[in-house]
This record gives sequence, structure tokens and C-alpha cells, in this order.
Amino acid sequence: FAFTKHSPFLSPSILPTLSQSSPILGSLQQLRFVKYGTEYQPSQRKRKRRHGFLARLRSRTGRKILLRRQAKGRKYLSH
Repeated sequence: FAFTKHSPFLSPSILPTLSQSSPILGSLQQLRFVKYGTEYQPSQRKRKRRHGFLARLRSRTGRKILLRRQAKGRKYLSH
């Protein structure tokens, strides 16, 4: 599906007016590179406590995850 001249969604006559009328839309069209944040700060202790084998065994849904992964034939069931 391609936008044609007669497309009701984004006609070429609307695009220039949108970018000129709103500075936000104008800046969105010029966005090329997205800088991602630094959210992931690895910690072995937190990883094991949240995703580890014993953490999976403690909860009902965690046991379901282990059973699913075992049935699928995963070599590693968890961290």
C-alpha cells in the first residue's frame, strides 16, 4: 500500500502546511537519529533474583515458565 496523490490520509498539499503550522511536527520530520537512554545497568544479584531458577520455582507462573521451556527443549531453563 502506497500513498498516492489522491490518498485521503496524507496528501502532499497537507504535509507542508502541517510542518509549517506546528513546530513539533516540523521537528519530527527532521528526526534522523534516536538516542536511547542508559536504563540497563547489569547486576548479577538482581538478574538472579528476578529471572533465576529459584525465583521461577517460587511462583506459580514461574513454574509454568519452566515447564514450557522444558517442553520446548530449551538447554537453559533460566538464569
